[in-house]
Amino acid sequence: MKRILALCAAVLIAGIGYAAWRYAQPELYGRPFEGAAEASIHELITRPVGGSEVVVRVEGAIVRQCPATGCWFYIDDGKGNQVKVELGKVVPRLPQKLGRRAVVEGRMVQMGDEAVFAGNGVEFKR
Repeated sequence: MKRILALCAAVLIAGIGYAAWRYAQPELYGRPFEGAAEASIHELITRPVGGSEVVVRVEGAIVRQCPATGCWFYIDDGKGNQVKVELGKVVPRLPQKLGRRAVVEGRMVQMGDEAVFAGNGVEFKR
């Protein structure tokens, strides 16, 4: 009986350890980050789209997200500046993360009448 209790305790401790380790891992989707320079959302939305071949990294809170597949979302820098992030070509389906912080690498592109941030990859912060 003591062996069974010891085994149960060991399995429980291992499970808790695994859950803690898994929770600490970042949620990454898309391509691995390249270490791009940080840019502010304000810089992205005020810079002309034509000269945007440089990949940059932006961070903000998700304030709106595609309800069907999560493939696009808007991030806000906390100062009212927002940019639409499009990840559909790289990651066709993302979990809903409204209110969470996201770090995205990509570049500004023109999509129809709208300038959007075409992301290569995204990390959701805990």
